[in-house]
Amino acid sequence: MTTDKSPLHEADGPCYQAVMLVGPPGVGKGTQGKMLAQIPGIFHVSSGDMFRELDSNSKCGQIFQQYAGVGKLVPGHITIKIWQDYMRAKVQQQVYSPESDLLILDGIPRNITQAGLIAPYIKLFKVIYMVCEDREVMFKRIRGRSLKENRIDDSEEVVVRYRWDVYKRETEPLIDYYPQDLIRIIDANTTAADVLHQILSTTVPIQKNHFKKPRM
Repeated sequence: MTTDKSPLHEADGPCYQAVMLVGPPGVGKGTQGKMLAQIPGIFHVSSGDMFRELDSNSKCGQIFQQYAGVGKLVPGHITIKIWQDYMRAKVQQQVYSPESDLLILDGIPRNITQAGLIAPYIKLFKVIYMVCEDREVMFKRIRGRSLKENRIDDSEEVVVRYRWDVYKRETEPLIDYYPQDLIRIIDANTTAADVLHQILSTTVPIQKNHFKKPRM
């Protein structure tokens, strides 16, 4: 496994205008991300999609496999380099336009370390914090989704609670890390349509005030 600690990301690069989705496993981020991605003028990036599209023959792809292959988390500087390459590719493919598309970050940054590394490359308008007070509702959603997608191991109680513990330890501290005027709390213990309405009440004014009219 590589021990090279030198930064893989560029010292300078494009700055993307973004909103971040944060919330525990089972809160519905994936569902909202899919719906938001269908709206002109919004480009949704999930960490899962980003890693799945990673070229295993690339330098980052090979390093990623060294960690993922033994069940270890990818170091933050490598994750941000992968993200930069992914964003650059989407611009080149003309599926994402930084001038007209609001970037929705879902699952990245994962923790405070990644937040610091990604900061020079994004202009963050809001952190959309999806909250569901009933933890058992989220556990039920995770188990149901895992069974539906035939991921039996992920539906086991110990796995579900482990994912929750990792979120509480790694990701939830982001809510205190960012300035509180950036945080927009969303009640996720309601219908998907209502959650989407709450999110759009935040993103639409940002689109109107900061972006060119999107391509239809």
